[in-house]
Amino acid sequence: MARLSKIFPNTYRDSVALMQVSAKLNELTGITQASLIMATATNLELLREAGLIETVPEAGNNDLLLALAGESEIALQEAAVMAESKLNETTSEIIAGEIRKEPPRSIEMALDEYPDANLALISCPGEYATAEALKALNLGLDVMLFSDNIPEEDEIFLKKNAATGGLLMMGPDCGTAIVNGVPLGFANNVKKGSIGIVAASGTGLQQVSCLIDRWGGGISQAIGTGGRDLSTKVGG
Repeated sequence: MARLSKIFPNTYRDSVALMQVSAKLNELTGITQASLIMATATNLELLREAGLIETVPEAGNNDLLLALAGESEIALQEAAVMAESKLNETTSEIIAGEIRKEPPRSIEMALDEYPDANLALISCPGEYATAEALKALNLGLDVMLFSDNIPEEDEIFLKKNAATGGLLMMGPDCGTAIVNGVPLGFANNVKKGSIGIVAASGTGLQQVSCLIDRWGGGISQAIGTGGRDLSTKVGG
């Protein structure tokens, strides 16, 4: 079994984007396993235990790691080229003769383009997430904070700030919600109805909402809180 690993320094993609690229790599002929993840200490150790890397490379939390296992060096090199291509794809594309606009690069820019928006979904490295969530709250937006690795005191600060402004603060580590019938994060597309859900577990929220849908009911709102919301200190 051949193996290949590559570090992309100071490169961030959210977990959904990384899973999509990893899935494409795993479909390639000659690739038995592919993983594209942020190079946190926990992730590196998991890859080592899984046998995808033999030694833990020197990398930081802001670096991206590609780990591949396959039948030949050629297959690994081809997969690595594809991974790098996917990571470097430009966000401005020419489609049917028209240029797709570059997406907004800040919350303020997004509001300029979508002035009726009232919720921000934030997914960035934990060290920056508190500041981004606070920006959104100060702009009068409800927040779904997908990011994790956020200090508990920051979570308390953000939730108190949101409560003072009459805003919704979901997360950190909130990956699933349904707001006004719109599935966010990993939520499923289920029927609208009269049943509301509040959950600390995203997978639990998914399971319960799908069962309600299967049994003929519908969801009014499904709010994810993040795993620490019910702790004594956070006091959600």
